Amino acid sequence: MRLFTRCLLLFFVIGLTVQCKRDASVDPNTPVTAASQTELLVANTWKIDRVTDTSGKTIGQSQLGLETMALFFLDMQFNNNNIVRAIDRTTKQIRNAGDWSLVDDNKAINVSVTGFKGVFKLVELTKSSLILQQDQVQVNGTKQAANLVFVPSI
Repeated sequence: MRLFTRCLLLFFVIGLTVQCKRDASVDPNTPVTAASQTELLVANTWKIDRVTDTSGKTIGQSQLGLETMALFFLDMQFNNNNIVRAIDRTTKQIRNAGDWSLVDDNKAINVSVTGFKGVFKLVELTKSSLILQQDQVQVNGTKQAANLVFVPSI
């Protein structure tokens, strides 16, 4: 089970890819800063809502590989102290943890989790949405790019 959890977190971290979009309520002339991105990221614990292809079309859960499916059972918590935790949604137990930091002009996240390290770009980060793109999501037995769409976990 521990290996399974690590694989889940690994695929979550892989999913932290692509560029940021600004919140529509933010003045477009206001530069995105590490502080503003951090505030948005740590404001919520995030749960995966759905997986889409890069055009935004939802991919059915039955089409996803086991590693991606497992993300539906975890909440992701980013903290101000640069710690990220994968929390079992049912038991509320921390399944895995590591650290994170914003890099590349706040358009990517560098995540270091036990047995895995990488830099991943953000697709969107707002008060109510975190979208991460993963290049190697297994869909119907084939690997492709897909968006992991997260919403606040209440």
